[in-house]
Amino acid sequence: MPNNSKIKILVCDDDVNSRMILQEIFACDSIEVLEAEDGKRAVEQFEKHQPALILLDVSMPIMNGFDVCEHIRSLESGQHVPIIMVTGSDDLDSIHKSYSAGATDFISKPVKWEILAQRVRYILRASQAFADQMSQRKELHKLAFYDSLTGLPNRLLLLKNLQSFIAMARRNDYQAAILYIDLDRFKRINDTMGHSIGDKLLRKVADRLQENMRESDVFSRGSAEQLISNGQLSSFGGDEFTIFLSKLSNSSEAMLVAERVIQSFIKPFKLEQYEVVITPSIGISIFPDDGENAESLLKNANTAMYSAKEAGRSCFKFYCGSMNATASSRLQLEQDLRVAIKSGEIVPFYQPQICAETGKIVSVEALARWLPAQGGIIPPDEFIPIAEETGLIHDLGLLVLEQSCKQAKQWLDNGNEVRIAVNVSAHQFRQINFTQTVAQTLKQYNLPPSLLELELTESVIMSDAEENIKRLIELKNLGVTLAVDDFGTGYSSLSYLKKFPIDTLKIDRAFMCDANSAPDDIAIVKAILALAKSLKLGVIAEGVEEVEQIEILKHSKNLLLQGYLFSRPLAAKNITPLLNQNFTHLMQNY
Repeated sequence: MPNNSKIKILVCDDDVNSRMILQEIFACDSIEVLEAEDGKRAVEQFEKHQPALILLDVSMPIMNGFDVCEHIRSLESGQHVPIIMVTGSDDLDSIHKSYSAGATDFISKPVKWEILAQRVRYILRASQAFADQMSQRKELHKLAFYDSLTGLPNRLLLLKNLQSFIAMARRNDYQAAILYIDLDRFKRINDTMGHSIGDKLLRKVADRLQENMRESDVFSRGSAEQLISNGQLSSFGGDEFTIFLSKLSNSSEAMLVAERVIQSFIKPFKLEQYEVVITPSIGISIFPDDGENAESLLKNANTAMYSAKEAGRSCFKFYCGSMNATASSRLQLEQDLRVAIKSGEIVPFYQPQICAETGKIVSVEALARWLPAQGGIIPPDEFIPIAEETGLIHDLGLLVLEQSCKQAKQWLDNGNEVRIAVNVSAHQFRQINFTQTVAQTLKQYNLPPSLLELELTESVIMSDAEENIKRLIELKNLGVTLAVDDFGTGYSSLSYLKKFPIDTLKIDRAFMCDANSAPDDIAIVKAILALAKSLKLGVIAEGVEEVEQIEILKHSKNLLLQGYLFSRPLAAKNITPLLNQNFTHLMQNY
């Protein structure tokens, strides 16, 4: 019992003298004695005060002790409270009847009050020990089966309950469904705003999912029987949730729930000074078509969720058999990529960047290529997204940075001063020690900082502009040059762009057009060129494949050209012979 509250004992007896004696016996600072003169009053006192122990006379008006005992035991709050029956009958039938009604102990009249007092104290002590044990069991159950962050049932509890869910669905011959929900790009919330904001967002998401489900009348948060018959929302830890739906007449009902969930995420989540918009990707598997046990249903719903992500996110996809092959292939590719990074199968290829004025190669862009030991090549658009999703992009990016700096130093030692541009992923850029990593790499290979250019996408540097300005200044102070990659595809604020210590804008290949292109496309390129000129920034035009594309770039200063017109990305040994060539003959219209 809490230290600041008294232990309450309820004495139920129609004999006022007996009640007075018990008042005197138990009167102390730690015990409060409650009285009831009949059975009805006994029930009222119990429901109002929830005493820790009841002394219950059998012979009372309105309701006898047996009826009172049975009634209290029928209440959830009365299942474990100690009840001592007091009766003038000491025959076996009375004893059996007392215990059948739910009594904890039995005592005959005339009562030996001193012995009764001792018995009550020992029963209270045992009851408290039992209560403590039950509390510990509840706490352990909560820790084992509920997510500590959201309070939702976790994966273990869902798997446990799914056995009952599925058995009931099979027995009653109806469909059921698993909705596997993953929050799109949730990692960027943790990376840019911090894990505390990320945790608050997850709690808000859990609350919204619960509200959404209640509004849909798909399931309630009621009793276990209701959960089994109607469904369950669970947290799988991190940014993943599941919804189990039962008693479906057809799969379209699961579709309606998925649509409702996606619709509910349109409203931004308010987190302190932020308003965060995040979207869900949802995979759906149907029982029994997509699996007849918990594991297969969850696995296939997860597979369908990845299909939803590949389809553009913020949507839902139903599972189909072919997805399994895709998922297995993706998992194998992830495992192979881990090995490839360690075994040296990932190497930089280099694509020349040509000075528009001199026709000479002044820099190259390092691009990761996967050359499996068994031969062939795996395109970057297959393994880069997997590297980003799994966090392998950090190791891959570091590998490309180190090998590129090593190669640039080799060219410099051989008399070719060539700057190397290295792409920096969002994951790398947000690492606290990224600037230190770049500095250590330059020092390790003794490469002048001016021969390293770091390319960051427009969306990355604008994700948290104020904070990123500080990071960019740190990098700039090393002596490296900074370029904004894919410029024009993001959402740059011109006021911020002026503050960024960048050197170069790189026009995204999607905007590279020629003089015969649509006026809007030409206007975009000219606007970027004018912006670069006003901010005194260099320009790199990538994706140059035709001479005609250069026409629109006429008269631009500090312009570099990159594309298949000059060279595809090549291994270092194939780039070396090109370093002293002149490509002016390919720019005759410039």
